[in-house]
Amino acid sequence: MWRKDSGSHTELRKIAFTPAGLVVPSRDWLIGRADDRVARSTAPPAGAAPGTATGEGGPRPPDRPRPAVPRQRAERAPGGRVSMGDIAALRSVGELFRTLDHAYGGGHARQALVRYLEHEAEPMLRGTYGEATGRRLFGAAADLTRLAGWTSYDIAAHGLAQRYYVQALRLAQAAGDRAYGSYVLVTMSRQAVYLGHGREAVQLARVAQQGVGSGAPPVVQALLHAIEARGHGVLGEVRACSASLARAERALETARPTDDVPYWIRFFDEAELADEFAHCHRDLQQWRAAAQHAERSLQLRPAGYARSRLFCRVVLACARLGLGELEQACQLGAEAAQAAGEMRSVRAVEYVREFERRLEPYRDAAAVRAYREKVAAL
Repeated sequence: MWRKDSGSHTELRKIAFTPAGLVVPSRDWLIGRADDRVARSTAPPAGAAPGTATGEGGPRPPDRPRPAVPRQRAERAPGGRVSMGDIAALRSVGELFRTLDHAYGGGHARQALVRYLEHEAEPMLRGTYGEATGRRLFGAAADLTRLAGWTSYDIAAHGLAQRYYVQALRLAQAAGDRAYGSYVLVTMSRQAVYLGHGREAVQLARVAQQGVGSGAPPVVQALLHAIEARGHGVLGEVRACSASLARAERALETARPTDDVPYWIRFFDEAELADEFAHCHRDLQQWRAAAQHAERSLQLRPAGYARSRLFCRVVLACARLGLGELEQACQLGAEAAQAAGEMRSVRAVEYVREFERRLEPYRDAAAVRAYREKVAAL
């Protein structure tokens, strides 16, 4: 499943895509049962087919996903016993890269993440482990692989990102973690929204909802409905968008601090929901509502989420522009442009460029000329 791309790191081999260019997995990815066994007790014997093993787990499926290739370059020897400490290390590294991504953009440490997948995570998957440890190992590998896709998406390597996401889905299936599979689909839906594929975004969000069912924690339900709303917003479907936003709001209102929630959903709070509302209202050209929700999100969002704050600031700038408040819009846009120059994120740059395209009808105004001079100096 792998090939060597140009550059210094290994990337995923191309797989089949839909005509629209986006992968929309079947419901089997989440609703189908997890792998029967994942335990792996011995390394493959000499001459065995790739991806096979013997021992307590039986034959290892030949299509078992692996996040990287080059064995001769691996810093961790394959075949060794995997411990819970190893898995805790994978989780900690994931949190580190996630923090860097939020603050500095996906391009800042993406290659380091890919190398970590190659030299640490992949040899662990070829190690030995029991059933419970194996499930946790595949779950941690799924998280790192999804993050590799997310950072690829942030630098506009869209096809590569989609292939990482499909690989993360396969790893989540091996882990038996349907909830995390839904999160991967949410990530794919976000990318579809960004690329303007609203129908695919809605489909992906709905598959994620069906995958976890009604028993998911309220905060998870809130995220899934909010992401569906984004797809409806891109399509200009006002009623469907409003209904999804209302479901998301009701779900988050029922969430409690004592709820047992997955680690990956802890980012979704009132600030994040307000941001989703703001984006939806912007897409529907409901400027006043977009401005209100964007301002609320910026008030609540911690500084560490620098890229998200940049996106929200641009949404607010667009809303101010839609309301005829040109000077405020330009000031907000200039702040966003300065922030974009401090991170490695193609999405951040494209948000600013989209705002500048909206400024074109006002290009002769003094506020716009001042904006362009300020941005040029950056």
